[in-house]
Amino acid sequence: MKEGRPLQYFYRAKSGPEEIKTGTITAENQAVVIKKLRQEGLFPIEIREIAAAPTREKNKKINSRDISAFTRQLSNLIRSGFPLAKALGTLTQQTQNASLKKMIRDLQDKIQKGSTFSDALSTYPRSFSAFYINMVKIGETTGKLEDALNRLADFKEREDELLAQVNAAIAYPAFLFTVGILTIFVLITFFIPRLVDMFADFGQMLPLPTQIIIAASQFMNKFWWLLVIAVVLILFFIRSYYKNEKNRLIADSLVLRLPIVKNIISKMEIARFSYALSVLLGSGVPMLEALEVVTLSVDNRLFRNRIYGFAEKIRKGQSLSSCLQADKIFPPILTNMVAVGEESGELTEMLSRIGSTFETEVNRTVQTSVKLIEPMLILFIGGIVVLMVLSILLPIFTIDLFTK
Repeated sequence: MKEGRPLQYFYRAKSGPEEIKTGTITAENQAVVIKKLRQEGLFPIEIREIAAAPTREKNKKINSRDISAFTRQLSNLIRSGFPLAKALGTLTQQTQNASLKKMIRDLQDKIQKGSTFSDALSTYPRSFSAFYINMVKIGETTGKLEDALNRLADFKEREDELLAQVNAAIAYPAFLFTVGILTIFVLITFFIPRLVDMFADFGQMLPLPTQIIIAASQFMNKFWWLLVIAVVLILFFIRSYYKNEKNRLIADSLVLRLPIVKNIISKMEIARFSYALSVLLGSGVPMLEALEVVTLSVDNRLFRNRIYGFAEKIRKGQSLSSCLQADKIFPPILTNMVAVGEESGELTEMLSRIGSTFETEVNRTVQTSVKLIEPMLILFIGGIVVLMVLSILLPIFTIDLFTK
């Protein structure tokens, strides 16, 4: 039995010469139950532990929204006066996600053994980004961990909301594309081969489109597993290629040359950069240090490299707006708004406003792009299916005409 953990006990106790009272009581162990009963003037006859019904904890992956909620709750608890270790213990009892509970408990153990919170977080790089860990480290250094967590919670919630809106917008086109590809795959692999024998009975040369469809169908019917293996290998190669920083820089640079994708990625990264820098400057972090940390919040490696280079220029006396103006990947509106913020002495507020502006722009761009892509996608998939059907029917039309 674990000491200090509340358990439920059933008891039977005498409250008088002939009176017997029964009930349940919550306590750490039987000795505490006996003590409580005697304080109430009862003499225990029977005490037994009630087996607790197993709680169904969701053992699911820790996602970004879980981290946002964890950060917000931890900030609120520390603000209420809880020491960090005790606040983590409280969160352990509240969460229903078994994976998250295990992680929080481990963080609590590390802190109780003398580790700093930022060092404990660094053991979970998949859940906590380098930007997150550096923000916590700044909060520890300045003695304002509560403020750092509060600002991190704001940043994470805004980032999650932005990504959720983008994902929701592209969900339907992605669904259409997937269903279309599966339909074509099923038709070519399983349906068309059944018509081959019928075409063989015609005893005449089949039209070229029909021959192409039949050849593709026969190949897919026999070697569909090769296609599956090829797709898996391609995905594995892309994932391995993208892990290398040099390769990722090349890939991220190429992505920024694609017409529609360029606008969405650029605006998302500018929104992240602006709001992250606003959070850091609002926490009292000097500009040079803030720029080094803020690069970790930007995902695109080309943007990250360009922002990282700003620190040296600012160290030599240049302003942030002049750095942005000299780099063509940053739009003029960003440069102008930052310049106004510098001149008015309200750069932090202006950066936050820029982040909100570009978040709105991302949503507008995504919605507009999706409205254009949806009909094009329907026409593309529908066109392929129609061509396949016509290719199948073409021999039948030819025989009808020949017979007449």
